[in-house]
Amino acid sequence: MTLSVSVLHAQDAIDKYFEKYAANPDFVSIVVSSKMFELFANVQPDAPENAEFKEAIKGLKGIKILAYDQSDKPNAQITDFRTAIKNVGSEYEILMSIDERDEKVRFYILESGDMIKELFMVVGGENNLFLMSLVGDIDLEKMSTLSKNMNIGGMNYLDNLHEKGKSK
Repeated sequence: MTLSVSVLHAQDAIDKYFEKYAANPDFVSIVVSSKMFELFANVQPDAPENAEFKEAIKGLKGIKILAYDQSDKPNAQITDFRTAIKNVGSEYEILMSIDERDEKVRFYILESGDMIKELFMVVGGENNLFLMSLVGDIDLEKMSTLSKNMNIGGMNYLDNLHEKGKSK
């Protein structure tokens, strides 16, 4: 029961942004449901990469992505990275941060026992903001495979989890 309340509360950070901006044409919003992962899991593994992909999505319940990249329409209020990370609940633990000249990336996790139940990522730079929440039973070692196979803009940041040797 506590986990359910924590997960619902933890998703407030991305859900607040979804409620506010998902219908805004300047944003890209993507929601992949648990049903989609079930359908992917039924794909016959006729190639080794399909088997790896099926293993990577095993246990995932959903992905939500919200992205704003409007260099021609800057809006500092929308793209404020600091405000976005302030909205991340205290029940999240920071997993990794990357600070580059033009971009900042934060990975947060929500754990239950030894399992990661949510991976939340915030990316910010000049005139862009990218938020992603993966929910389910998450294996960080397999997230790189997922990012390569789904080919969704922004998921390439998941490669950093494996490259930096950060795994649970």
